[in-house]
Amino acid sequence: MKKNYNRRSFIKSSGLLGSALLFAGSILPENIFSRSSAKKPALSVVSGTDYFNNTIKSVELLGGMKRFVKKRSKAGLLINSDFDTFPAYTSPDVAIAVLKMCFDAGASEVSTLQNVKPEYWQRSQHYETHKNLIDNIVNLEFNQFPSKFDEENFVNLEVPGVSLKRAEVIKKLFDVDVLINIPVAKHHGSTIYTGALKNMMGISTRKTNVGMHLDSGVRNDPDYLAQCIVDLNQLRIADLTITDATEVLTSNGPMGPGDTIKPLKIVAGTDMVVVDSYCCNLLGHRIGEVLTLVKAEKAGIGTMDFNKLSIKTA
Repeated sequence: MKKNYNRRSFIKSSGLLGSALLFAGSILPENIFSRSSAKKPALSVVSGTDYFNNTIKSVELLGGMKRFVKKRSKAGLLINSDFDTFPAYTSPDVAIAVLKMCFDAGASEVSTLQNVKPEYWQRSQHYETHKNLIDNIVNLEFNQFPSKFDEENFVNLEVPGVSLKRAEVIKKLFDVDVLINIPVAKHHGSTIYTGALKNMMGISTRKTNVGMHLDSGVRNDPDYLAQCIVDLNQLRIADLTITDATEVLTSNGPMGPGDTIKPLKIVAGTDMVVVDSYCCNLLGHRIGEVLTLVKAEKAGIGTMDFNKLSIKTA
């Protein structure tokens, strides 16, 4: 049976925090409010139809999962799983491969930071082989959209951002040693593209997410939404991003159904911005038109220019 996260004493007074920086300085991991723990951006791209093994290969090209997940550490996975129409969600083959690598690296705990339903895992041809690993996940069932704030599981933080000033986010985000973002590359009606940066909205409550769409006074204002997404990402930068760009929704996103293409690629990297930028290019978007990328680079989260990197391919 999957374990459910229940940590009452992690933050005693979430609603009374004076500032996010004070909070970060006292109990959060060192990479909160900072860039990725990796010193230099790295990008790997693996092509083919074996999504499970290609995911493993993509991380091996970056130095292997032990580079990111140390022995007895806690890994948090943020998987874009909560959609019914494929390919609107990350292939479970990809997610199971990441799960396996984390446990193989010696993680003491692997958690899914947003609820992942049993049927998601069961869609994979690798489900039965790795069911024992799936059963050992700490699954945050309470964080299922539309999630509501409660003091046991969420914290209301001041955000050091431009547009987003406060956010209700899961406490578990600050309890994991390594954050692995596992989005799917796809179209989005408001932001053009949704990938790693936008996937981080999965850490926050419905109230926070709705505010990001409405609080500018204009519903789904692309500029305001993009800035809020970037601001939210400032709370914690993913240590590793693994994007499913195998079968991609190119219209009617994020839910689908819509038009699709098959780049058949797993794109992994230490810089969320460059991973998103590379995937945007696969979809045929002009990178400078995707405001989340432009604003994220301006904020110093990462670089849009993947052409300056030495991309490792297989």
